[in-house]
Amino acid sequence: MSGPAPLANDRVGEIAVCVQRRLESLYGLDPEAPVTDYLVPAGAVSHLPGGGSRTLVAQEGDEVSVGVVLDESVGAGLERTDPRERLDGSNLGSFTTLTEEVSHFLYVLSRARRDRPMTQLELELQGEIDKYLVVLFFRGLEDEGAVSERLRQLLFERYELTAGLSVESSERYHEASRLANRYCGWLEARYLGRRRREALQRETRRFWRLGQREKLETIAAVRSA
Repeated sequence: MSGPAPLANDRVGEIAVCVQRRLESLYGLDPEAPVTDYLVPAGAVSHLPGGGSRTLVAQEGDEVSVGVVLDESVGAGLERTDPRERLDGSNLGSFTTLTEEVSHFLYVLSRARRDRPMTQLELELQGEIDKYLVVLFFRGLEDEGAVSERLRQLLFERYELTAGLSVESSERYHEASRLANRYCGWLEARYLGRRRREALQRETRRFWRLGQREKLETIAAVRSA
């Protein structure tokens, strides 16, 4: 597996690596090379389809190449207010966008190393859940269930999609948000509200390692619980 040459290690890069290490610790993953080694300037891929922040994946034979693009607006939001010091409405959108791309980066690399198939819905679903969990951890799980319920509304109900998405991509994103909202709501009721943090970690590690079919079956089961 390979990536592009590293970019300068500025504040945004430091935050991205911080999120990466938080996710690796949460899921018990072997540390990867820092995601900053895989960042690609948005201008360098302007000729490719799509826009905004995204994770690029290309495969040639057994070699998988990964690149992470962060829109300029993400960097601007995080440069103004460092989420390691304060995370609120002024930088939540930028931070969760960065977190989603770091989540995609780790998920793609993990599946590639294990030669496991992966769907786009599976990738988006895990990215949505990771945004929720990382924000909670950055805020120290303060107020636990109360904070997470408000957070779910912001992340999964009041979001706006990037302009120009195809109908298929829009529908997939809406479905991933709906499923993540269900699952994270169950996490609130079962673990956060009862202060069962170790059990929360065990469950989220188990879920992360599931494939799409098993993930959807888990969510279907918790909906009827």
